[in-house]
Amino acid sequence: MSGPTPRRILRYVCQCLRLKGYLQNPGDCRSRAQIPARHLVWSVLIGYVLRESSFHAVEALVCSTARRALAVGRDFGDDALAYFSERLDPEPTRQALAGALTRAKRNKAFDDSDSLGWLSMARPWAAVRRKAAGCAVRSRIPRERSLAIAIMS
Repeated sequence: MSGPTPRRILRYVCQCLRLKGYLQNPGDCRSRAQIPARHLVWSVLIGYVLRESSFHAVEALVCSTARRALAVGRDFGDDALAYFSERLDPEPTRQALAGALTRAKRNKAFDDSDSLGWLSMARPWAAVRRKAAGCAVRSRIPRERSLAIAIMS
């Protein structure tokens, strides 16, 4: 079995996470866009997956010969990414993230682990184990406002 590739990750994001609509229309407010928004959003996302989060590093990836393997349609510079991110409306991004978190909670993706890093913040109530009379008891203790509640509000 082969490992994950950018095209498989894109298929997972579009089909399993159901974020194809967000990738097609992320809410950019550019008046005359010459570079499709889906290329810009996907390049930023794949840059984070590859741990290349700066716009200059994403530009280097997109302008290299690896562009085709990364499933990015065309090359562009870091100034195009900066212009795009300045005009990106945050509301569609919040809605897409809240929808993905809701689907993940519905599929019980966070139930077995309390140490998933930032993903564990999606649980508004954390199950905490306490020792009471020699046995483990699960109690529901409210955390500070979680990421999911802050996004949805």
